[in-house]
Amino acid sequence: MRLTPRILALGCALAAALPADTRAAPSFTEAAIFTSGQGGYNTYRIPAIVRINAGTLLAFCEGRKTSSADSGDIDIVLRRSTDNGQTWGALTLVQEEGDTASITIGNPAPVVDESTGHIHLLFCRNNSRVFHTMSTDNGLTWSVRDEITAAVKPGTWSWYATGPVHGIQLKRGAQAGRLVVPCDHTLTTGGTFGVQSVYSDDHGATWQLGAVAGVTATVSPNENTCVEMVTPAAGGGSRLHFNTRDHTGSITRATTGSNDGGTSYAPADFTDAPQFTCPTVQGALLRFRATDQGDPANRILFSCPNGSSRNRISVWSSNDEALTWSAPKAVHEGPSAYSDMAVTGDGKVALLYEKGTSSPYETISLARFNEEWLDAPPPPAENPGAAFWNFEETAPGQTCSTASGAIRDVHPAENGLHQTATLAFPAVAGAPAFGNGRALAFTANGGTRILDSESGNRFDFAANQSFNLEIVCRIPAGSTQVGALVAKDLAALSPSWWLRVESGKARFLVADTSAEPNVFSTTTINDGQWHHIAAVRDATNPTSKQLRLYIDGQTSGSAADTTSSSLANGQALWIGRYNAGTRLLTGEVDLVRITPAALVPAQFVSAWSQFDADGDKIPDDFERAGNGSLATLGSGDADGDGRSDLMEFALGTNPAAADAPAVTSTRTGTQMRIQTPQRILPAWLSLQLHSSHDLMIWSPVTSSMSLDPLGNGLYMRTDLVELSNTPPGRMFYHYVLTTSP
Repeated sequence: MRLTPRILALGCALAAALPADTRAAPSFTEAAIFTSGQGGYNTYRIPAIVRINAGTLLAFCEGRKTSSADSGDIDIVLRRSTDNGQTWGALTLVQEEGDTASITIGNPAPVVDESTGHIHLLFCRNNSRVFHTMSTDNGLTWSVRDEITAAVKPGTWSWYATGPVHGIQLKRGAQAGRLVVPCDHTLTTGGTFGVQSVYSDDHGATWQLGAVAGVTATVSPNENTCVEMVTPAAGGGSRLHFNTRDHTGSITRATTGSNDGGTSYAPADFTDAPQFTCPTVQGALLRFRATDQGDPANRILFSCPNGSSRNRISVWSSNDEALTWSAPKAVHEGPSAYSDMAVTGDGKVALLYEKGTSSPYETISLARFNEEWLDAPPPPAENPGAAFWNFEETAPGQTCSTASGAIRDVHPAENGLHQTATLAFPAVAGAPAFGNGRALAFTANGGTRILDSESGNRFDFAANQSFNLEIVCRIPAGSTQVGALVAKDLAALSPSWWLRVESGKARFLVADTSAEPNVFSTTTINDGQWHHIAAVRDATNPTSKQLRLYIDGQTSGSAADTTSSSLANGQALWIGRYNAGTRLLTGEVDLVRITPAALVPAQFVSAWSQFDADGDKIPDDFERAGNGSLATLGSGDADGDGRSDLMEFALGTNPAAADAPAVTSTRTGTQMRIQTPQRILPAWLSLQLHSSHDLMIWSPVTSSMSLDPLGNGLYMRTDLVELSNTPPGRMFYHYVLTTSP
């Protein structure tokens, strides 16, 4: 269904049904609106957004002069957009207290009075005093603030926070026209949290304290958000729905309602809302459409991070007035926190949210998307694929790049599952037994990750899918840490899997909503030495699934896998930490490989796998330098000229083109000089001259060998053979490649 932009903005008219083929294509755009370090502020946090009568979007937030969490010199700033969020005007200051580090002005909570066109903004000073200001010119200027603390804050409260989210103007029932702003508080004695609504029945001239609820046996409500229902309460009052953060640390939200426009809660206490899996963080409700018919065309949206940590900002949708909700639609898979939403004049959703690599978040960004994008089905939840990270991008003594995708996936499957480092981790020398490559050093300070949206669900496994995790790592001697090695975790008794070091041993866990089978290694790995760890989930027999651990190729523990449903979640895959920013690893990681199969030790990575992942003995970097792929060359004859790819590579020709090796031989006195171009060969290859009298029996030749640079990575190899040391008669020579495992 589609409505005119005005109907979408006000949500107060009948929807017009349109033919199915008139639906627009899914549309999604995003841009940073506030960027840390710009505009005179170190950090921006706590967004709020409204669309005013003129159609302009007003985006508010706190501008913080320092990166301190909630203290220091904090102001309220604003940017305006007159084209539905596509471009934005300059940063303007709405409220400040001068350059005073001890005073904060924050928690913007705007509400639009559609009958007057005025924008009202409630906010706090030092989270203890409450103020109101108003704009009558579309947010260009603001009135002198007036303090309303005495009217809305009892003497038994200490902390006070307005919003932080937009307020609403009621359109139905006995309280129609009322301005309602959700708020929260703590008690002076005991410090327990509570929530309240603040309202005005005289277009913002005065404000009153409305509904109040405190801590219950199961819920500790604070930052909350509200939306008006399309049908009034039985007694005629305006009916509201409230959704709140639960400060107990629960991974669910809590909800309640009001039957009198926010004057009181009904019921008085909040109750758990288990349909939301969210961390302890603020969320936002938005009325997207109201037909006043109580039919499925109605739509309410809710935005919040999804999961156990502040990641994966998502939008839930309800078409039955908040009775049931859709699965969350992810907007951004990475770190994200506070958010707010508005409906734009062109009928899209504008989601303003905190986004970055970690708190205090580098930007407040605006995502604009249409209903078709919101309704588009997600990609398959389970799409297992292989990946291999060898951390060879950085020389020892340097620090790795933090650019997006700079940690390259070198697996021959070429899924392109490149990772991003959250910090510039130092590179060190890697494990000698695995090619003396390079490793990254973690010191309980972060990890590398690939977001679920970037991975195409390659690391999501179904109930009966096997997979294999391998890591070569070095854990400090005597370490008792609990540190993540490889993890795609959500929460306890939630679809997840991880491999970690715990009290000196490896521990492997898989989980669904009913079981968390896991296994510890019988071998310790906290000895300061390099170890290869393999974790195998073997589901080849669905009725007898197994978890197995191997240390350095030897069996080191097993357990039954009692899960019965999917392990898939929407979280990022991490090396060196969990999604929640916990279980930070201290140790060095040389390589990580993930395979969607149950492997046996003979199939684990070998000494040279990270440099020759496809096992054709030709270094992967040579193959990729030629055509960007490992698929062209192999153990055969790619150019069909009768010579093996491997020999042509060694002798300096192009294995993909029919150009013969330039081998020459000349006799000078008692010496035979044999020459050929040659590459400097990897450690697993060696080239040796052989001779034969009959072209049937060949034997190694003792020669004096030298290499002289030719340029372009090639050398001229010269073998001098003393003929006096060879039997008389005709002699034939050729080069033979030998390989090590």
